[in-house]
Amino acid sequence: MSTNKNQRVDVKSVLWFIILAFGATFAIQFTQIANGVRFDGENGQYTPTLLLLTVMWIPGLAGLFVTKVIEGKSIRELVPALALRLGSVGPYLLTFLIAPLAICSMYLLTWMLGLSGFDPAMKGLTEMSGMEISQSTIIQTILPLSIFLGPLIFFIFSLGEEIGWRGFLLPRLMPLGKIRAYILLGILWGLWHGPIVYAGFNYPGHPIGGIAMMCVLTTAFGLFLNEMTLHYKSSILAAFIHGAINAQGFGIWMWVFPDANPMLGGGTGLTAIAIWLLTGFVTMKILARLKQIKTKYY
Repeated sequence: MSTNKNQRVDVKSVLWFIILAFGATFAIQFTQIANGVRFDGENGQYTPTLLLLTVMWIPGLAGLFVTKVIEGKSIRELVPALALRLGSVGPYLLTFLIAPLAICSMYLLTWMLGLSGFDPAMKGLTEMSGMEISQSTIIQTILPLSIFLGPLIFFIFSLGEEIGWRGFLLPRLMPLGKIRAYILLGILWGLWHGPIVYAGFNYPGHPIGGIAMMCVLTTAFGLFLNEMTLHYKSSILAAFIHGAINAQGFGIWMWVFPDANPMLGGGTGLTAIAIWLLTGFVTMKILARLKQIKTKYY
């Protein structure tokens, strides 16, 4: 994964990717929205639909198309061109800790600031499901499954996004410099979510402000995700991290800490942005130190 600042941005490739990724996604989602699909109903804001999951593959397919057809890469060249490598096992194992810790921290901060309720018995989930859910079931079954099985399930779909955003677009923006590349990628990633946010996903009741907040959130989360991707040269790792975060984001925490204002608290508001910025900056420092050690001794 090349990140040489002396290179120039391949504007043609980047524009082709944006046109394909946004064009296909917006066409599908606005068609569905015109047919009455919403994400701010009783269950819509909690459960990602099949539409959301399948659309996640559009950036990856766009990246594959541009790399193969527009840039003329061979099948063999697709692996380095899109960072399609696993890398070392360490960061994958660390993700099982980071994902629940990060999301839990966001909701704890939300509660401490008085921006949500606190319901360890998850009565809201019990009422919605119509089944009695004991705390032992939550601790012994639901939480472990979300931590260890959830990332593997969500990985299938997040891989589509990350082949596009982190595998294709990130290295092609890096000639702009890290800060500019990270901000531009974050904004584009956020705007790509525009139709579903407008239709009530993540920020119900905030169709316009929610899109702006999504851009800030994706930029903040991107700081951590970009650093990990570039250091380990793996968009597959990015997809695994992304999947683990989604598994926790749609997991138990929103039920334990209910009624959080999506613009201020929870996993989408200012609390989430603060936690991701902190996580990103700490990660940046640690990885820079690891790189120095590796350079010194190897």
